Amino acid sequence: MVYYRNPTNQQVYAYDPQTQQELIDQAIANGWTPVPVWPLPPTDDQLKADCKSRASSLLSDTDWTTIADVANPENNPYLKNQADFIAYRNTLRQYAVNPVTNPVWPVKPTEQWS
Repeated sequence: MVYYRNPTNQQVYAYDPQTQQELIDQAIANGWTPVPVWPLPPTDDQLKADCKSRASSLLSDTDWTTIADVANPENNPYLKNQADFIAYRNTLRQYAVNPVTNPVWPVKPTEQWS
């Protein structure tokens, strides 16, 4: 497949060069520009937005680990490895506040109950 962008509406169209050469020639004659890669790779802004969104979602999934009585040894059962979740969440929070284009996601701890 080859891809061409219509300058009028900025849409990209795909053509099979073996069966649609006539359409390709028409597109070129009408000033359509070739698109070397499609779909286009995400921009840095898109990658950062994805990073922030995923970090926020992963934080939400572990909000319950920050509740005081969850790790209180006077309660039975209680979360014995809350410190692991705090470290995990700190990394996620940094990505949520300062997103990057190529994050190295931490591994979510496994809950250890008393």
